[in-house]
Amino acid sequence: MRPTRAEIGRLICLGGLLLLAPAALARHAATIPSGYYVDPSQADQARPADRVEADGDFTLSIHRTFENPLEARLLGIAESIYPPRERLIDRAIEQTTEIGSDSTRAPLWWCDGVGVSRVPYAVTAGAVKHYTDLTDRFRAHNFRGAWDHNLFWTEFRYEASIKLHDHYYMADSTASSVYVAEMSLAWSYDDGTFVPVSLAHRVVVLSRAGDVISVEGDGLTDEQVYQSSHRGIGRSESLMR
Repeated sequence: MRPTRAEIGRLICLGGLLLLAPAALARHAATIPSGYYVDPSQADQARPADRVEADGDFTLSIHRTFENPLEARLLGIAESIYPPRERLIDRAIEQTTEIGSDSTRAPLWWCDGVGVSRVPYAVTAGAVKHYTDLTDRFRAHNFRGAWDHNLFWTEFRYEASIKLHDHYYMADSTASSVYVAEMSLAWSYDDGTFVPVSLAHRVVVLSRAGDVISVEGDGLTDEQVYQSSHRGIGRSESLMR
């Protein structure tokens, strides 16, 4: 059956819980991958703890949870960690995907898609800004980035939190007295033909000093594509390449 927008919303809510099941995490070494780096300009950038735009057809919900200035700073670092640029470019070349001219000087968090169709490889501050900017633009009836034609609706959700753990068990080791940041991102839209839904999740483990111990979840984005109610019935599903 064709899903309603409400059903897609429930899918998005559950997505963060389903993406990183223990078996999936066990397949990834719990150490920061080689080539990852922190963008210092983004790490120090002030971002709102909460923002909700629930009216109309173009909605967003952003919630960032932290208890004190230290946790706010560490969460900012977790959101500003980027995968190796060369890895994402090589993947785009191998899979013949388009990443857009705006990838030239930007920290890459995607390797597939432009504008509204961009699919996240990693949940980062850059990803949040991209989907937030699109939503703001569409709410102002400016559909640049959506092939300059009206969309029926878009929905963006982002949740991030950070907590101190006395002991945190990773795939091949245990860390003591570390901060664990969890970030979940969901993006969906209806262009009248298809309803793509992207669900991404990331877990970052950091020391009190801000050193990155591990990054998990990148590259495991779940993509589900439904046919719009304006076109027909159907569904396809794939895991991020």
